[in-house]
Amino acid sequence: MAGTLFGKDDLRIVNIDGYGVDASPYGYMLICSFLDKPRVIGPVCTVLGDNGINIARMQVGREEAGGEAVMVLNVDSRVGEATMEEIRKVQNLIAVRQVEL
Repeated sequence: MAGTLFGKDDLRIVNIDGYGVDASPYGYMLICSFLDKPRVIGPVCTVLGDNGINIARMQVGREEAGGEAVMVLNVDSRVGEATMEEIRKVQNLIAVRQVEL
């Protein structure tokens, strides 16, 4: 993971596992590894919405179409274990981690 600072206090995550992103490190975050195929991002976001979790910000990074990719979601509240289990069932999702800053 790599980060940078814009100005005096604008922190950003700019690289996760070799994938370029522009993510803001704050609050509750989900970091998802997945195969870059249709119907991964939408279903993950739908599971969150169906469980009352609002997405504040989202970033996706990949090296090549169809390969592995990373998605970073800033969400407004902690994601419960039952919701995390639903997310883990999304086809082509490799892993999901929750981070609280």
